[in-house]
Amino acid sequence: MRKTLETLSDKLLGMFVAKADVGAGCPPDPFYKHCYCRERSDFRRYCSTNMGCVTTCGECRVFRTCGP
Repeated sequence: MRKTLETLSDKLLGMFVAKADVGAGCPPDPFYKHCYCRERSDFRRYCSTNMGCVTTCGECRVFRTCGP
């Protein structure tokens, strides 16, 4: 009986409330994208996403230096 009520309530709710697609959406904004590692330095580029889900990235720069 409980399962029947849950199924019925899910169907009714689905008629009135739109379901969100989990796969839809843009990547998080802003974010860093790895370029390469060289001579104890980690190079990354800064990227951002606009309202149309178009990603633009800057040039590769030193993100952090490892070691002494």
